[in-house]
Amino acid sequence: MLIDEYYIIERENNDKQPLFSWDEKSGDFGLGKPVEYKAPVKLRLGEPVPQTPEWVDYHKLPKPVISKRLFDVLAPLDIYGIQLVPAVVRNPKDPFSEIYDYWFVHIWNRISCLDKEKSELELYDDGDIFGIDKLVLDEKTLAMFELRKRLIFELAENTSTIIIHQSIKEAIMSVNPKGIRFFKASEWNSDITFD
Repeated sequence: MLIDEYYIIERENNDKQPLFSWDEKSGDFGLGKPVEYKAPVKLRLGEPVPQTPEWVDYHKLPKPVISKRLFDVLAPLDIYGIQLVPAVVRNPKDPFSEIYDYWFVHIWNRISCLDKEKSELELYDDGDIFGIDKLVLDEKTLAMFELRKRLIFELAENTSTIIIHQSIKEAIMSVNPKGIRFFKASEWNSDITFD
């Protein structure tokens, strides 16, 4: 089955590994299209800032922010639908802290392939998705896209869900990254982030 080829990417559930926040306006990065940018974008550690932050290979903005090690893996693959944008990250609690170089992964590739009938969803009153208890992808819709256009994408129905093909997962895992977890799409749910 096609869904068996896909994973959801998550950060480790470790309070020492900080979330990131924008340290400037995010501009057009949330609009689901390629963006022209003046590099590097400015980020900072998000609240709550850990006492001694652990700088790892994968952080969230909530979109992915990756280290040079992961950049070196992903950049040569020239993946459709993403931009690897240089970023600098600072600790706002320490004005003399070191500035760290990272890459913001701007994913503009969005595919509407959620099987709403078979998935188990928690919905807001307006019908928007609050949570996903069971994710089922519409494989017919997904199969309409050639593989190179569905290696990494956001689920259009819930753009906080980033779906990654097993070939990209394997490439990432080849460098034993820190701070990252993958879950089979068929076994993932919204609450797994906190496990």
